Amino acid sequence: VEEVEVEVEVEEDWMDVKEGGVLIDYDLETHPLQIKTDSAVGSNDQLRVLLYTAADSYIGYIGVLFSSTPQYLISSCTSSSILFPETLPEEQDKVWTITKTDTALKVECNGVEVINYIFSESTVANCDRWSQDVEKIKFYSSDTASDEYWQPGSNVTVTARNSNLSLAE
Repeated sequence: VEEVEVEVEVEEDWMDVKEGGVLIDYDLETHPLQIKTDSAVGSNDQLRVLLYTAADSYIGYIGVLFSSTPQYLISSCTSSSILFPETLPEEQDKVWTITKTDTALKVECNGVEVINYIFSESTVANCDRWSQDVEKIKFYSSDTASDEYWQPGSNVTVTARNSNLSLAE
């Protein structure tokens, strides 16, 4: 058996948020979604990320309003915006980490958990749609807060250094 040297380059980087209307392949159950914002409290900027299945079926959206008392909304689960149960970190530059399972949505801000929403505790009838797997995301056109998002393993390059390989029959 001939030993083959293989070089693998994985580029993971922050990507600029695309204008509203662009679906982005993103497996939220495998990779937490991280979003950078630099909006000030009281600016009324909004973070709004829409979530979809692999078949482009709409699941819902997560919204954050940077009002004087910041609030969040989980569409189809909360009937209106809710004040954060935890105080947000004071830094203006924030990294939001969104993690989803079949049963819950967790959001961290600069490493501090600020939301742990259990879908079964919702009184809104359509909240069960959040049990679906998220395979695509879209930043809504009214999103004025999201600057960049983390796309893990967005580019993978594999280079085989030995081109004299043959398959044994």
